[in-house]
Amino acid sequence: MAHIHSNSEFDYTASGVIVRDNKVLLLLHHKLHMWFPPAGHIELDETPLEGLFREVEEESGLTPDNLTLVTPYTDNLRLERDTDKNITQPMPFDIDVHAIGDDGHRHIDFAYILISDTDKFTLEKDGATDMRWFTMEEIEALSPTNKTTKSRARYALRQVQEVQ
Repeated sequence: MAHIHSNSEFDYTASGVIVRDNKVLLLLHHKLHMWFPPAGHIELDETPLEGLFREVEEESGLTPDNLTLVTPYTDNLRLERDTDKNITQPMPFDIDVHAIGDDGHRHIDFAYILISDTDKFTLEKDGATDMRWFTMEEIEALSPTNKTTKSRARYALRQVQEVQ
């Protein structure tokens, strides 16, 4: 599959901070050996949400039927569009631009919050080496991970508490 490239320096990705029972699902990345939420590249024929749901299903086995999208910002959904062919997507709660390696390549990551109706998951074959549900206290102490994973988890847990 071909990824969306704005140029050779950037790839677009989507990530899902998945919440269930005040816990967040994180996976241990098989190459980077760090804990992250499920995420991956958006393909050329996908919207950000389609890419998100495909990646989440590939990496965790959770399907769109198991997941509810939390949309902290929805004002854009009421904007008028020029044609019926325009596609309006719910806004991600975060857009992060980060370097991948030392060669100048970067990802533009669209992050979404999802609520799971199950705590069951399935590791992708040849994917993450581990996957678990973590409380925020466990995430704060988790190593190796990064500030982005921790702050996104903190924000998502607050948002989910507000809608439930």
